Amino acid sequence: MEYEGPRGTRKEEFGSVMELVDSIFLSARKRGMNMEEAFPLLFNRKNLENMRIMLFDGKPVSHIGISEVDALLYGCRIKVGMIGAVCTEPNHRNKGLAGMVLADCMRKLLLDGVDFVMVSGIRSLYDRNNCVMAGKVYQHGITRGNIEKLSAFQCNVTKYEPSRIGELIAIYQQEPVRYIRSYEEFSTLLGEHIFTRPMTFIVELHGKGVAYVCIEVNGGESRSGRVVEYAGSRVAIASALPKLLGRLNLEKLSISVPHHDIEMLAVLSRIRKTKPYHFGGTMRIVNPSGFLENLRPYLVSMLGEKAYEMKIAGTAEKPSIALGSDKLELESEKELTWLFFGQPERVDERFRSYLKPFSVEKKGRLGKVLAKVFPLPTFLYGLNYI
Repeated sequence: MEYEGPRGTRKEEFGSVMELVDSIFLSARKRGMNMEEAFPLLFNRKNLENMRIMLFDGKPVSHIGISEVDALLYGCRIKVGMIGAVCTEPNHRNKGLAGMVLADCMRKLLLDGVDFVMVSGIRSLYDRNNCVMAGKVYQHGITRGNIEKLSAFQCNVTKYEPSRIGELIAIYQQEPVRYIRSYEEFSTLLGEHIFTRPMTFIVELHGKGVAYVCIEVNGGESRSGRVVEYAGSRVAIASALPKLLGRLNLEKLSISVPHHDIEMLAVLSRIRKTKPYHFGGTMRIVNPSGFLENLRPYLVSMLGEKAYEMKIAGTAEKPSIALGSDKLELESEKELTWLFFGQPERVDERFRSYLKPFSVEKKGRLGKVLAKVFPLPTFLYGLNYI
């Protein structure tokens, strides 16, 4: 018998693919969850082509899921890919199946016009496929010992009700870096019937919703939680966090803030519990030339009309960026992702081998020019996590 694939899932194979995925993610299964309910935007019959599989004797034995979402970055419309639910049936591991499916995913993402991909994991499989730890994020810990430093003014915190979804969407629409979600997608991601969905709270000032916070409470005895997504007034959010800590009876609440959110970083700086972090996975620029073109309005606003001349040159293995007579040559495809998104300032010891020193400022005259526009904002998964 031979393996079949990699390819998308057929309609009649949906159930067997879900059996494979559920069987691998045992921790979820033990909690009475199935992956279809946990990740509804990934596992649904409208997304079959993005459920990439390998089969043996007609049975799915390896799977990687793709979610594709449009996004806005300072007014530039881009397309983001997300990869998750990577798994192989134990009897078929160490045969290169996951690597084959991942390479197939990258080809499909390129054909679909995706600019860059976020992978929900950090491991050698992704490193071999030029997915790197990138982006700059800072994690803050709010505890009962420092919450008094955040109470800027009085606000009211109410539990989200589906009847108020319009308010949440309006708040989210004001974010300069965000995913583009339909009404139906937003409703699904906030739905209480979806297992493991975080609790969502609306922050009100003078009776009007000005922000929202989505919180996931950890199981067990830790009495801790984390902010999965936030949007709206940063001062209002910071003022609400102490209330949420008490309301949920938590000892600690963690919130990750991307480097471009300078207002939130400023508001939270008073608690002095900040540590450099990462967004939780790896990234790869899938379509460098297309991505650069989509970023053109931002580049022109920062560098002037000369940015119209900027282009990607070189090869896929050793790309370069050209601007007029200047050229910045990179040593690898990985460096291109680090150029665009930067590197995390701190990673765990076990991940340090996946990074190498990189500084755009040290790349000559053009490097100093590009340092004015890069790194780009770091996208966090938020409710779109897969």
